[in-house]
Amino acid sequence: MAKRHIDDGPVALTDANRLYLYKLLGEALGIGRQTFLPRALEALAAEGITPENLGHPDAQALFSTLSDFCQLTAFKGGRFYVTVTRREDWDQVLAATEAPRQGSAGKGGKPWKRKKGALKPSRPKTRQVEAKKEPEPEVGPEQPKDTADVNALEVGGAAEAQTEKAEPVAAETGEEARAEGQPAAPSDAGEADQTSEPAQAAKPEAQPEPSSPAPASSGIPSILEQIAATSVAPVAAPKAVTSSPHADLPRSFSDDVSIKPALLGLLTSILPFDADLMAVLDEDWRVARATGTTAGSRNLVTFPLRYLQEDGSEPVRVTIRRTARPGDARRWHLTLVDGDDGTGQAHEAAGIEGLPEAEGGYWCDLSPRPAAGTERPDPIRDLAQLMEIGTWNQALGTLATAAAPERWNYPGEGVGKASRYGILREYLSATLARARAEGRLATSADGSLAAFDTGLMTPMDEELYAVLSPTGTDIPWHLDGFATAGAGELGSRLVASLSELPARATYLASVDDVALRDGALTVADYRSLLGDGLARLPQGFLSAQLDGTDAAHELDGLSRATTPQGRRDALRRLSRAITGEPGRYRRICRAIDDAIDLAQRRARQSYRLVAPAYDAARDRMVLLLPLALVDDARTDCALVLELMPSGAYQAARVTTLAHAYAAARVVSREMPGWLSPEDVLA
Repeated sequence: MAKRHIDDGPVALTDANRLYLYKLLGEALGIGRQTFLPRALEALAAEGITPENLGHPDAQALFSTLSDFCQLTAFKGGRFYVTVTRREDWDQVLAATEAPRQGSAGKGGKPWKRKKGALKPSRPKTRQVEAKKEPEPEVGPEQPKDTADVNALEVGGAAEAQTEKAEPVAAETGEEARAEGQPAAPSDAGEADQTSEPAQAAKPEAQPEPSSPAPASSGIPSILEQIAATSVAPVAAPKAVTSSPHADLPRSFSDDVSIKPALLGLLTSILPFDADLMAVLDEDWRVARATGTTAGSRNLVTFPLRYLQEDGSEPVRVTIRRTARPGDARRWHLTLVDGDDGTGQAHEAAGIEGLPEAEGGYWCDLSPRPAAGTERPDPIRDLAQLMEIGTWNQALGTLATAAAPERWNYPGEGVGKASRYGILREYLSATLARARAEGRLATSADGSLAAFDTGLMTPMDEELYAVLSPTGTDIPWHLDGFATAGAGELGSRLVASLSELPARATYLASVDDVALRDGALTVADYRSLLGDGLARLPQGFLSAQLDGTDAAHELDGLSRATTPQGRRDALRRLSRAITGEPGRYRRICRAIDDAIDLAQRRARQSYRLVAPAYDAARDRMVLLLPLALVDDARTDCALVLELMPSGAYQAARVTTLAHAYAAARVVSREMPGWLSPEDVLA
C-alpha cells in the first residue's frame, strides 16, 4: 500500500478557514450530535479535504487542532466520535454573510462596496500529496485462471473503472483499525451506496488447507470480496464458529440482568398494557446486538427498544451496566431508561395505551391489526434474531452495490438522511422468511455454513447468495457477505460446502396469484377501511366527503397532529365522527364501492394492472389493485384483495403506493405502470 509523505508540517488554518470547516461539518453532521469519525471524514472528503492534504498524519491529529469547535471522543475498542460544538459568534457571522444584502451597500447605493474586515468562510488551501509505492512482494508462478475467476473479473470490471475516482477515506479508516487488531468500526451514514464503489480489499492471510478439495482460484479478489472488505468483515474458511464481538455481553435479560423495582415500574407504565416486558427486553437486546445498534463500552451499554418516545422522534433507550456485587449472581444491572434511573419524571406524558411502537414493514398494511395480546410477526426482527449482520447500512449497502442497480430507498430516505435502503431491508427480510418457510435455507452437512438465494442478480446476470457462518451463541449465524457461486473466497466456500446450491424462493403457485377470478364476489370491510385504514386514504377524498359537516374539523385536527400519539387520537376521533352518523357513513361507503368496482373492471380488462404481492408476516399471497378515489385518471393508493377459502375476495385494507411497490418487488422486479418506481418512489 502506498505511503503518504507530508512535508513542512500542518497547514496553518486562518479564522476564515476554521469558519468554513465549522459550517461544513455543522451542516453535514449537525450541531451537538455525536457522530462516528468516518462520517466526518466523508463530509470533508466530499469537498476534497483530507487530513493528509492539510499536513496531518491522521484524522485524530487534524481534529485535535479543531478543538475550538470540534470535540473528539475516544471509546474503548478504538472508536472515535466527533461532536461539533456550537459557536454563537460564528453563527452570527454566518447568518450575516447569508442574509440578503439589503442596506449593506455603501454611500450612493453601490452594492459592490462591502464592509472591510468582515469575516467570511474560506476553504483552506490543501497540498498536493504524493504517493510513494512500496516494493511489491514477490509472487509465485502464475496459476491458470478458471471460469469462476473470469466471471468474478467481469463482474468487477465496470466497477473497477470508477474505483480510482472514489475517496478512500472510509476504507483507510477500516484498514487502520484492522492493523491494530480491531474490526473496522461500522458507520451509520458513510456506508456503501448503490452508486459507490468499493475500496481495494486487504491482502488475504494464509488459510489452512481445507479437508475437502475446493474449486481452484486465481487469488484475484472478485468485486464481491472487495465490497465485503469495506463492509462485512471477511471470515477465514473453513471455520466452525465465528467469534462474536458481543461474546462478553449478557445473552438473556431474564437470566443475566437485574432490574430494580423503580425501573421495572417505569417500564411497565410506559409499555402497552398487554406487552410482555421481559420478552420485549430479551428480543430487543438480541436485535440490537445483531444489527449493531448498541453503543457504549464493555461495561456500560445502551440499546434501543422497539417503542418510540412520545413525540415519535427517537426510540426509547435502555442502559445496562456491568457490576460486581458480592453474592449477586447477575453481573449486569439495568440502570437507566432514557437517562432516568427511576426517580425522575421520564415519559409521564405517555398515554393509557403506552408509548407507540416503531413502524414495521410494508406487511403491516396488508393484514388487520392482531387482537390484543397477540403479537404481529415481524420478518425484520426474525432476520436479526437469526444472524448478526453488522449494521443494516453496512450489509444492505454491500448487497445494493453488488446487485444490478435499482431504487431501494423509500421517499425521504437516502445518503445523509436518517435511514437508507428501507425497501431493500424489507425485501431481504421477506425473502428470507419465504426461504425458511419453503425449507430453502441450505446448511452444510457439518454445520459450518448456511446460505440462501437473495433473488437478486449481479449486473452480469449471476445469482447472489447470502453466505452465513455459525456463531455458537443465541444468535446462531453471522452474515459473512454475498457471493456468486464459485467466485472468490466466499463463492468457493459456498460450492465446497454445499452439494446443491440453494434454490430461489417461489411465490406464484396458480393463476389466482396473478389474476382476478371472473365473477368472484368482492366484499369490502368498511369498518377496517374506515378504522385502521383511514390514515392511508387520500386527504382529498376525505375532505370532499366531509366538507360542510361537523366532522370536517376532526379532519383538520388530523392534519395538525405532529406526534404519533396525537395522530392516533385524531384518527380515532375522525373514525367515530364518520361511523357515528349513518348517512355520512353510507355516503363514504358508496364512494369506496364505486372506486373498487372501477378498479376490478379495469383489472379484468388487463391482468397486467394486477400486482401480485407477498405478505411476509402471514406467508401468503395477496393481489394489489390501483384505487382512484379523487380522480379516475390518477391512482391514490392500492387496494389489497385477499382470496378467501370460499372463493370470494375480501377487501379489508388499503396501502400507500410506496408500500405497495415494496410488497410487489419481493415477487418480481416487473411492475405495472401505476407502480413505476420513478413515480412512486420519487
